[in-house]
Amino acid sequence: MVPEAWSVNTNVGFSLMSTRAIALATLIIAAACDRGISVATSRGSVSRTVPHVVINEIMANPQATPDERGEWIELRNLDPQPVDLRGWRIASANDAGVTVDQSVILAAGGVALIARDAGGVPRDTPVYIYGSAVTLGNGRDWVALRFPDGRTVDSVAWTSAAAGVSRALRDASASHADVAGAAWTLSRTRFGTGDVGTPGYQNEGVPNAPETPMTAAPSVPPSPPSSAVGTAGPVMLGPAARDSTLIVRVLDVGQGDAILIENGGSRVLIDGGPDVTRFGRLLDQFSIGGSTVDAVILTHEHYDHYVGLRELFRSRRAIAVRYLFENRNPTSNPPLAQLRDSIVSRARRGQLTYRDTDDPCGTGAPSCTITLRGGARVQLLRPDPSGDGPNNRSVAVRLLAPDSTRFSMWLAGDAEQQAIRWFDAVDYDRKPGMRATALKGDHHGSCDGISARYLDLVQPQVVALSLAATNDYGYVHRQTLDLLSSRRIPWYRTDQNGTITITVPLRAAFHVSVERGTSNMRGPSDRSARNCGEGR
Repeated sequence: MVPEAWSVNTNVGFSLMSTRAIALATLIIAAACDRGISVATSRGSVSRTVPHVVINEIMANPQATPDERGEWIELRNLDPQPVDLRGWRIASANDAGVTVDQSVILAAGGVALIARDAGGVPRDTPVYIYGSAVTLGNGRDWVALRFPDGRTVDSVAWTSAAAGVSRALRDASASHADVAGAAWTLSRTRFGTGDVGTPGYQNEGVPNAPETPMTAAPSVPPSPPSSAVGTAGPVMLGPAARDSTLIVRVLDVGQGDAILIENGGSRVLIDGGPDVTRFGRLLDQFSIGGSTVDAVILTHEHYDHYVGLRELFRSRRAIAVRYLFENRNPTSNPPLAQLRDSIVSRARRGQLTYRDTDDPCGTGAPSCTITLRGGARVQLLRPDPSGDGPNNRSVAVRLLAPDSTRFSMWLAGDAEQQAIRWFDAVDYDRKPGMRATALKGDHHGSCDGISARYLDLVQPQVVALSLAATNDYGYVHRQTLDLLSSRRIPWYRTDQNGTITITVPLRAAFHVSVERGTSNMRGPSDRSARNCGEGR
């Protein structure tokens, strides 16, 4: 949880507390005098004849993005009728202010955003972009929402803003002119590229509020209640089992990714491929129906990685899922929204622990370890918070056999060159270490996912590639295959070999088995890429 930036140390002297209190009161009163509001009873409004719209959340000091891209104000309509914000005015200290010059419909009970820039704004949320007309101060500032005739609808003031964290209103019925007051709270849910807040959907801790805004389905799911979150920290999946054999299956799901890890009776799934039916057949093949999947890791929000996971939550399959990790980036994609609905529903019933890969342990640590019953470990490593696009926000996973000197594996979804450079820059190669026996080839064998430097960091003895034989991308890129050939690193690929199974006994060497074919095969769609850099 982010430290409470506005809290007052009760041990400080009376004079310091008085100075702060007087300064804040002076600021609020000065703002109030400017707008003619009554501070003593203020929710900000001067008249009950104006619509009951409140300033519901403020991001004044983004950290993952620059101020000019990341500042926003969320409004909430508490009236039973929709409100059009056209003609309303946003005023702030030392700013020109802005008049909303287009129709922005704020649904009854719904929310809308007034933002400096469209970056990071959920697509389905009503929004007005105000540009540079309002700049929210990181220190002392105030914001007022005014009706077209000049009457103040709501107003708030602050003396400091937490870096990268929004202030969210949890009690709209209370006086809330001071964002350091009891009616406000610091947000805890990550969104976009790493800032914390709930733009476009329900604030945390709001009693009796709808689970989703009336304006649209949330593009990032709300956090489950604390009772469903589970204890923060590393994950232990149960008592030790006698059988410590580690089995890793790179499943043949077509043009996508899905990896099944089994050890000592524990099961971990990484991604689920692009086809519900095909993934369902694989669940049947490996007798997962009616059983438990201990942890599911969705590396990023591309359909070829998440669609099949919807089959896990079919009630007829009776599959229990204990933990689910994903980065929860905003999306307007209906199938992913449906998957997230299933996840959140189970989390709210206390049947599943839902964690964000940007904080996989829930402690702020950059990595989190899942220990399987057979002694194998799965380490989740926080992705680049500023990664450009879903691929470069892929979470990296390091798998260690019970005897880590015998086998390890590095898996990083569709991470491209930008993300790989970030792994290198933050020294993941040193702590916890990227060197691995096997590499799940990033981005289906694209040359923007496998480079000479990447191979230097991982130093794999074998590479597994997941893709469809007939694809429109030219995968596996010939540059990738030529690079592997030049380094004498054997590869296997699901389009030619079917499901690739890596078996690691406790006291013997690992071995690779496939459904058909041999190592180092080429495929019908392989072609050279025009370039292998960022942006592909």
